[in-house]
Amino acid sequence: MTTTPTTTRSRALVLGGGGVTGIAWEVGVLAGLHAAGVDLTGADAVIGTSAGAFVGAALASGHDLEALFAAQSQPDPNELPAAATEQIMAAWYAAFTAGGTDPQRVGAAMGRIGKAHPEPVPLAARRTVVQARLTTTDWPPALQVTAIDADTGALHVFDATSGVTLVDAVAASGAVPGVWPLERFAGRNWIDGGMVSAANASLARGYDRVVVIAPIPDGYGAIPGAAQDVADLSTASQVLLIAPDEHSVAAVGPNIFDPTGTRRSRRPRPRHPTRHRPHPTLVTPSRITARRNYCE
Repeated sequence: MTTTPTTTRSRALVLGGGGVTGIAWEVGVLAGLHAAGVDLTGADAVIGTSAGAFVGAALASGHDLEALFAAQSQPDPNELPAAATEQIMAAWYAAFTAGGTDPQRVGAAMGRIGKAHPEPVPLAARRTVVQARLTTTDWPPALQVTAIDADTGALHVFDATSGVTLVDAVAASGAVPGVWPLERFAGRNWIDGGMVSAANASLARGYDRVVVIAPIPDGYGAIPGAAQDVADLSTASQVLLIAPDEHSVAAVGPNIFDPTGTRRSRRPRPRHPTRHRPHPTLVTPSRITARRNYCE
């Protein structure tokens, strides 16, 4: 599934998945870029997956990034501690083995895990978390949110014209099978949009300038990750990949679903953007590389 650019010299921002710690890290990167004079809020498309769906909803709605950044350091009583059990992680690995290079087969196998564990935590409690994280319930026109159809394994992109609420779409995008409840609406079952590709950066194909912010840049199994997608996109577009450095990875720790990790995973803001070569670049939060013409 692809999205369609609508303007000349079109710009897309891709925000990948990475758990609650991924939300905090992405917010820190965006706030740092904004403070350095790199404003990504004018993107023609904001493509959010899982954690990126929450952040994308805030960014695309014009929410104040400084306020969002400050909120990451405050405990949120609505957040739920969670972790993937060894049994669930083994099931994920088996899904990638069974699906091989076919994303839809992997997605369907992940869907079966979600349907076998439809409510690891109470659905109402999870919905409270989703609603508390969102800064708006109105669909921003530029926002696109991914989720996987648990019955077919197909990746789906929701937007303001899809006829579903933003709460439903974002909840589905973050419905990690075996960790968070299966989401049901529009006559379908839905799981996390990042269970096959953590960022779905290939959806930005056709846009002239693309910035990919990916807490998890590597692929799963035989499925390409954000780094490979960026290499592929670069044949026809200007593309920039921002991914965690080793300090960020260490700060996040082993459990991306641990809300206490959000205050560790924010990175210091860059003091200024620097120039970079015009080919795709892997960029670390402690040394942000950005060209202003990606967002102008």
